Amino acid sequence: MHNYDEFIHQELAARLAPGEALELTGFLYTKALAKVIATHGLSLIGDGYFFAALTRKRIFIIATEMGVASLKMVNKEVGEIAYAEIKSIQPSGFLNQKMIALELTDGKTLVFRLNSLATHYASGQKQFIETLMNFHQAATRPNG
Repeated sequence: MHNYDEFIHQELAARLAPGEALELTGFLYTKALAKVIATHGLSLIGDGYFFAALTRKRIFIIATEMGVASLKMVNKEVGEIAYAEIKSIQPSGFLNQKMIALELTDGKTLVFRLNSLATHYASGQKQFIETLMNFHQAATRPNG
């Protein structure tokens, strides 16, 4: 388990329901590639980064930040979304640069980016989107 995975597990352990387990971790961000290029990488520093974890019932999102040299193990805020609150998940992207749009039942849409090669930040990075979609489908299926 990576140091970042251990951090995610420690931060979320108290939030899990009895019998609920963290199944997979991921690393998400909201920074647009065009802005990063336009600012010569300076926009990479700061907010817009998230550790994520999937259970069979919900997704957890831990807001963190990027320092000058590396990602910080800082919990700025924890959010969670039950799969029943997600109306649809729209994946997109190409090669290792992926995006997911989570359309919520309240009308909001959350867009996250993911680099599938960033496995040094979360061990489940390569299978994160597929697992999220599978867990969502299983949790929202009638009789599921």
